[in-house]
Amino acid sequence: MASNYFLWLVVVMVLVLPVLGLAEVKQVAVFDQDVQAFAISQDNHVVYAVERMKRIKKLIVEHDDFWVGDVDGKKRKIIDGDKFTPVPFSPDEEPSDPGDSKHPPLPHQHSYQVDTLTWSPDNKRIVVKMDTSELAQPRGSIVQQLDEQQTVRPNTILYLMDADGREISISGSKTATLSDAFNAAWLADGQTLVYLSKTTGGLSQINALRPADGKKRVLFDGFTFAAVAWDTKRNQAFAIEENTRLVGAPKIMQLDLAAERVTELGSVDEYAGFLTVAPSAKKIAYFKDGDTLEVRDVVGSARPVVVRVAIGEFQWARDEQHILLKRGQPQQSNNLVWVGVYSGTFEPFFHGLEFHSFAIAPDGETVGVTEPGKRALVMYRF
Repeated sequence: MASNYFLWLVVVMVLVLPVLGLAEVKQVAVFDQDVQAFAISQDNHVVYAVERMKRIKKLIVEHDDFWVGDVDGKKRKIIDGDKFTPVPFSPDEEPSDPGDSKHPPLPHQHSYQVDTLTWSPDNKRIVVKMDTSELAQPRGSIVQQLDEQQTVRPNTILYLMDADGREISISGSKTATLSDAFNAAWLADGQTLVYLSKTTGGLSQINALRPADGKKRVLFDGFTFAAVAWDTKRNQAFAIEENTRLVGAPKIMQLDLAAERVTELGSVDEYAGFLTVAPSAKKIAYFKDGDTLEVRDVVGSARPVVVRVAIGEFQWARDEQHILLKRGQPQQSNNLVWVGVYSGTFEPFFHGLEFHSFAIAPDGETVGVTEPGKRALVMYRF
C-alpha cells in the first residue's frame, strides 16, 4: 500500500511540476501587428518593424513601418514607411534603360524589408539591417509586362537612426546607410559602429565607423572570421577565426575592440554555427555540429561542456545554467525549449507552442516572441 502511495505521489509531481513552471511565465503585452523583426534594449524598450506593402502602378513594393514600445504594451510609431526610403532617389536619375519614344523611361522605386534591429548599449541609437531592391516599372507589350515586378539591384544595407527614428547622418556621405555590411552593433560610447563585411575568401572582416566624422577602418587587419558575437557594452567580441591561407583548426578569439587586442582561447575541431555570449561574458557556446552544443568558460582551462541537442538559434538565461533554444532554421517556426546546460534537462517554454522568432531581454526577466503567420509580438515575464 505504501509503495502504491509513493508511486502515485511521483506521478502527481511529474504532472504538476511542469504546470507550476509554466505558471511563472506571465503574458504582459501584445503588439498585434505583422512584426518582421524586433529588439529589446537595456532599459526594456522594444523597437520593431511592421510589414507595409503598397502598390505603385504595376509595382508592389515593401516599406516597413518602425515602432517603439514598452514591455507593458505602450507603443508609438517612429517611422511611417509610406514617407520613408533609406535609399534616396532623385527623379532626374539616369535610368538603366533609356527607353524609346513610344515607351519613355519610368522612374525606379526602392523596396526594403527589415531583417534585424540592434540597440546601442546606452539605449539611444539603433542600427537596422535591411534588404533593399530597386524595382523598375514594367513596360512594353502585355507579354513583356507579365513579370510585374522586376528586381534590378538587390542589396543589403545598414541604416543608422536614433531611438526616435531620426536619421544619423554619416559625415562625408550622402546617405545614412552602409552597403554590403551586416552583423552590426554600437560600442559602449554610443558613437562608434562595428560591423562585418565579406572578404574575397568568403569569410568576414571587422570594420569600425564613427558617423560623426565619417572615419572608417578595418579592425584586426589580417584576421578573417567565420563568426563574430558582440559584447559591445564591454567593448569586446568573441569570434571564430579562420584563415583560408593556412591549414589548421579554427581558433576561438576574444577581441578587445577598443585596444584591438587579440586573446586566443583555444581551437575547435568543427564549427557549425550560432556562436553566443552569456550575459556575464564568462561563457560562450556554439554548435560544433548538427547535434552537439559546446559550452566553454572564457577564463580557465576547464574542458568544454558537451550538450547533445539538435542545432538551432539560442540565447542564455540569466542564471547561465540554461539556454532557450529554437531548433531548426532561424526563419522557420518551431517550439522553444529550456535546455539545462549542466543538468541535461529539457523543458518546453509556454506549453510547447511554436513561435517564429524570440529574444530574451538583457535583464533576463522578459522574453519576446513573434507568433507564426501574422507574427504578432507577445511579451512574457518570468
